[in-house]
This record gives sequence, structure tokens and C-alpha cells, in this order.
Amino acid sequence: MNARRDAANRTGQSSIAPVEMPGLDNHLCFALYAASNHMTRLFVPFLKKLGVTYPQYLVLVVLWERGARGVGDLASALQMDLGSLSPMLKRLEAKGLVTRRRQADDERRVLVDLAPKGVALRQRTEQMLGEFYCFLNMPLDELFDLKDRLHHFVNSAGPKETATPPVKLTEPAF
Repeated sequence: MNARRDAANRTGQSSIAPVEMPGLDNHLCFALYAASNHMTRLFVPFLKKLGVTYPQYLVLVVLWERGARGVGDLASALQMDLGSLSPMLKRLEAKGLVTRRRQADDERRVLVDLAPKGVALRQRTEQMLGEFYCFLNMPLDELFDLKDRLHHFVNSAGPKETATPPVKLTEPAF
């Protein structure tokens, strides 16, 4: 049997039996895609009240949680590439929500921190999140369980030997 599997692998054929093509609603990838789109559509009206886009909101969450960060640290935490993050940080700075400054000891490193307006936005966001959880109309324990299961999926699914490339999030203009 191993000789057959080895021979199949050398010829480019898989030794794994094919499966019948599932319908759209039975594809895990589609369920995750649809859930992500649905969540975004539900969340965007709340973000508009805050005056930020979803990617901008994520930057603020990291800064509220972890304090001032280098641009590279932010990119890593958000799994974003620097080419997407840098212009977004400029827009957040233009809105008065963050500050960017070069570090004195290493001018190549840009430190991003919350501006007073960004700090103040946290309290409004906490109120908005309470409203949003009520709007979802689902028990909080189910939502937290779903979040935990999705984190487990992200951390467990797929090969472990390669790093996941950063996701390039495009920021819609509102």
C-alpha cells in the first residue's frame, strides 16, 4: 500500500479519495465568508456613529488595549501589511484620534499613540458595544463561545510550518 501511495505522490496524484462536491451552503469557506459579511453589515452603522471604518476601529482597539505601539507592532497585531496600515494611520491622525512620531533613539521606528480625542472615543465605543450586543439579539455566552471557536479555528487549521501572510484590508471611504 505504501508503495502505491509513494508512486501516486510521484505522479502528482493524491492517494486521498475524492469527495462529492458539497452544495454552497455546505462549504465551510462560504459559511465563514457569509458570516463575516453579515457581521460587517450589522456593525458598520454603529461604526459610522463613531466616525471610523472597521479597520480604523481595529487600530483603536489595539491602542486602547495595549497602549502606544510601533507601526510594525500594529501591523503584526492586526495581521495587516504596512502598505495598508500606513495610509490608514494618516487618516486617523487627520481625524485627531492618534498621533504618530518618530522615536528619538531610532528614527526609522514610528510610534503610534492615542490622541486625547482617541482616548475619549473609548467611552463612547463601550456604550456603543453594549447597544450592539443588544442589537444582535443573541445570548452573550453564545457570542463568546462563537468567538472562542473561531479563534481556535484560526490557530489550529492549516499547516503549521509556514507563517500566514498579512491580510491586506482595504478601507472603504465613508
